[in-house]
Amino acid sequence: MEFSPPSPPLSFFLRRGASFLLFLWAGFFARAQETVPYLLTTGTEMELIGFPLQHPGYDSGVVASVAGSVVSWTPSFRDRPFGSSLGVGEECYAEVVAPAGHSWLGHRFELDESATRTRTDHALVAETSTLNTRGLPTAELVGAMLEVRPHLTVPFWAQDSIARRVKHGGEKSEAFQFFLPSLTGGTLGVVPLVGAGGVTGWMDQNSSRPLSAGQLIIPPGSAVGVKFGQKKGLAVGLTGESRKTRLAKPLSAGFNFASYPYPHDMRLGVDWGGPSSGFRGAASPRGAERIEICLGLRRLIYSPESTQGSSTLRWRLVNPVRRNEWKQPAEFLQEVPAGQGFLIWKNSPDTNHFFDPPKP
Repeated sequence: MEFSPPSPPLSFFLRRGASFLLFLWAGFFARAQETVPYLLTTGTEMELIGFPLQHPGYDSGVVASVAGSVVSWTPSFRDRPFGSSLGVGEECYAEVVAPAGHSWLGHRFELDESATRTRTDHALVAETSTLNTRGLPTAELVGAMLEVRPHLTVPFWAQDSIARRVKHGGEKSEAFQFFLPSLTGGTLGVVPLVGAGGVTGWMDQNSSRPLSAGQLIIPPGSAVGVKFGQKKGLAVGLTGESRKTRLAKPLSAGFNFASYPYPHDMRLGVDWGGPSSGFRGAASPRGAERIEICLGLRRLIYSPESTQGSSTLRWRLVNPVRRNEWKQPAEFLQEVPAGQGFLIWKNSPDTNHFFDPPKP
């Protein structure tokens, strides 16, 4: 995935008391999932944000068999065909959440929503998609517990605010821009189409072609670049479920949009970013992999430095002018705040990359 930052570069201020407030637990859903309400706010020219929560799931159940693209499972919702519960226009996926030792744990596959809705049984129909983290289901999926849930999308959290800003705030619709990982590689620039009745659609910023709902997905563990109007600033209250299990987040060669998919600050070298995450320390940042934090007009670049006499590594700040050298004196990235998006540069793909829940 290539990433060419807009001008000015992406920025994000998510330290405590700044752009993002994460609240305490509010309660529980019927399946004992923790409900996480939080206020997402923006205030700068361009920001990179992530979502440390997920939509509530439709249901969960165990896979009984797989035949081609059809996955038979045992959801608790059985008074009518399961597919009839899927919302029209929603993009949904199934994710493996148990048992702990299952080879598909943390992986997910996209649903063919139309085909699933037309079935008279409870079966799911999988769809070929670049968002599938392990391809289409196989017989190896039997015995896995699935949760089916809708994707987070740009319209879900931004559409109403954009409509209000245009109608009552004198904003122009072209002042709102979003940058997503494209399903075909690279970066997709998105702008809203705003009419008298509100947001009527979304289009590719470069080609002006209309975009489908499936192209506006914010994949789990990903991030989205946001430029929210000429007057800047957005405040949206959202509520979702806290993820309990590991999350597959395959990484491509080059830049990857990323965010920690749990409502906790991500501690480098503890929760993520060590050898178990696929990174190796080096004595020099020359040619090393890196993560990048965007702050206003600056981009802070960190590469993994090996600790002498130890198998651990630390993410050390790179010289912003001479990127083959460390910045002096040494500075290290200790954690990434919950909800802050960042960029991961990989020299080669890592199809087996995961985010794991925070450690105690």
